[in-house]
Amino acid sequence: MPPLIQEIATPLGPEELASRLAGQPGLVLLQSALFDPAQGRMSLVTARPFLAFRSFGSRCEWRAGSRCWRQFGDPWRALEALLARYELSRQPDLPFPLGGCFGWWGYELKNFVEPRLPRVPAGDLDLPDCDLGFHDSLVAFDHALGKAWVISTGLEADGSVSAAQARRQMDFWKAQLDSAGLETDPDAASHPRAPGAPLRARSNFTRDGYLR
Repeated sequence: MPPLIQEIATPLGPEELASRLAGQPGLVLLQSALFDPAQGRMSLVTARPFLAFRSFGSRCEWRAGSRCWRQFGDPWRALEALLARYELSRQPDLPFPLGGCFGWWGYELKNFVEPRLPRVPAGDLDLPDCDLGFHDSLVAFDHALGKAWVISTGLEADGSVSAAQARRQMDFWKAQLDSAGLETDPDAASHPRAPGAPLRARSNFTRDGYLR
């Protein structure tokens, strides 16, 4: 099944859409700071990955819906296998991706690339070495053309493609981009604040304490 790709007329920009999605799992905003078409014209927003992957040293963890599983090994090899499973044929003449793997890779992953380097610091924060989401849909904003597209592939965690899933994700994004701004997803968490409302931050220690 080819991916669903639909241009959507929306008053929202990527920041407003990301604000509207506050509370959704795996929220990602990749914003282009360069609106020059030759250097960077696209911003991407995605959320609700169909698969999440994390690693703690050689401990690799997967999560898909309510299912979780774990194995031990090289996280780079585990990621290589996942990328091969979810590979889609490229569509011609598209300036944006069809989905993707978004997240962050930590410095400690070096231990599986250059094992001779010393491992000096202790991992006392219990933070993952990488935390990634595999996304089957996203919204692409073209700042040069002032247009937005929804892309939905219907990819499932087992590597299959579901037309029903592609339509569900397409409908979800169309509802989020609607100017009415009404949340239609029954599983969505409540927004911590209204879109556009000022965010009031307060420090939990003094300036002198910070300088010390």
